[in-house]
Amino acid sequence: MDRQGEMPIGSILSNVLDANPNLRESYRKYRIKSLWKEISGEYVANSTEDISFSGRTMIVKVKSSIIRSEILLIRNQLVYRINQMVGGNCIDDLIVR
Repeated sequence: MDRQGEMPIGSILSNVLDANPNLRESYRKYRIKSLWKEISGEYVANSTEDISFSGRTMIVKVKSSIIRSEILLIRNQLVYRINQMVGGNCIDDLIVR
């Protein structure tokens, strides 16, 4: 049973995202939120109240001023890890509130 025109689902998704830049950005933002615990660590993720985006800036709202200070110290490293994990340069800055 040989099917012609078969494509892996990953290729189809990639083609759809490439054809629609807005959808691609929305997908990347979704991936960042879903990977936040892996990127930032469990302690920081558990203290995170909200993650939002304004253009290419990620805004993280945390419960604790101590966590806020810790994130600010490693902000550039987090931005680098985020961009690496989602496959592209999708955020430029990280603001912690």
